[in-house]
Amino acid sequence: MKKSYLFLLLLFFGLLTAYSSFVKPMLKIYTGFSAKTLCSCHFIQNRPLDNIIKDELSPAKFINSEIDEAAKSVRSSFLGVTREAIYRPEMGCTLVSERSISDIKKLDKPYVNEASIFEFDINNNQNTPLLDIINAAFEEKEDKVVNTRAVVIIKDGQLIAEKYAESYSKDTPQMGWSMTKSVTNALVGILVKEGKIDIHKNAVISDWSSKDDPRHDITIDNLLRMSSGLFFEEEYDSESTVNQMLWTKADAGKVAYSQELAHPINTKWYYSSGTTNIISHIIRNQFSDYQDYISFPHKALFDKIGMSTAILETDANGTYVGSSLMYASARDWAKFGLLYLQDGVWQGERILPEAWVDYSRTPSVTVEPYNFYGAHFWINAAEEHPENNVMARMWSGVPKDAYYASGFEGQTVLIVPSKNAVIVRLGQTLDRSAFNFGEFAAQVLEML
Repeated sequence: MKKSYLFLLLLFFGLLTAYSSFVKPMLKIYTGFSAKTLCSCHFIQNRPLDNIIKDELSPAKFINSEIDEAAKSVRSSFLGVTREAIYRPEMGCTLVSERSISDIKKLDKPYVNEASIFEFDINNNQNTPLLDIINAAFEEKEDKVVNTRAVVIIKDGQLIAEKYAESYSKDTPQMGWSMTKSVTNALVGILVKEGKIDIHKNAVISDWSSKDDPRHDITIDNLLRMSSGLFFEEEYDSESTVNQMLWTKADAGKVAYSQELAHPINTKWYYSSGTTNIISHIIRNQFSDYQDYISFPHKALFDKIGMSTAILETDANGTYVGSSLMYASARDWAKFGLLYLQDGVWQGERILPEAWVDYSRTPSVTVEPYNFYGAHFWINAAEEHPENNVMARMWSGVPKDAYYASGFEGQTVLIVPSKNAVIVRLGQTLDRSAFNFGEFAAQVLEML
């Protein structure tokens, strides 16, 4: 009998240890993801709870979530782990991590400026073959979910076609996920133009200030090109650094800049959302006044080009999560693409510095000869490599001069200078093989 009690006691403590060490940390990530995503989709997009759970929260359907309309907050919980996210107008939703709700609510909001009024000239010519291609992008497959939500086609500065899924419109802000990284590229470019940042000098991070620290020589250019050498785990099914950064910590940038070097600087390419949030940390440090910082993306970029629906969200420390968390309508994402297509000039005003667009789409030395990544933009410049059976060029049917912002679940802003065109496709496609954007874009461009 005593052995049975001892076995049960050991089993209990074993299960308790497993829960504390493995289960609880993952539940903290899942409930954090659930609360933040549900909050943004509901309060920014005005979508109902059941619709969001069915689509966006499919990996975490077991989480219990409640919306508090009065407090403008969401609580998600499971097995004793509860997380909360709060909504603030103009700021979107913030996950309550390592800070109190009152601390987050004290953070300043951006100056509410009226964005410049910019509406695309609309070409009403009905291009039936083009419309057929666009309509096909919204068709579901028997075995895979496509879930395209918006397509916008810009040619010669005109909006020549657009389509939206049911419950979405030209005014609905939609999640960009990692397309936000390309927006961070633009913010760096603006600071370069203003003389506040030199991307080829050492990144100013206090933890790296000692010349004996091997991270001391990392530059913003290295960070933009995903070639810093810093350790980072861009894995979303474990208690990885990216999951801790986005869903459990107050200071996203600190999670990333606290990592050690895994490789010598500028010798290896590794996709890292952490490096973008280090850049966000650096951007914030250019402003002595927090109000000036929080207003910067709106005043310097969104308002300039008429992105009136853009919402860039912050971590609990009040820093923009430049790696991942931005909403904007499909038309506004198209305006962002058009800014780059026009070499950073908008209605006669230079927003980005000269040569910044060329810099952004120049392949990083760490991806040669495959040439698929520039400075926070993906590029389509690579040649085929039949000798090792590698097709490094992402989309063989799309011109080699094309480059693009890309985000989780199939978000894409494709910029094609040789066609003077921008193609935006937004959706929620968990299985990328369900929708071949390259084939879609090639068919659209052929019609242009």
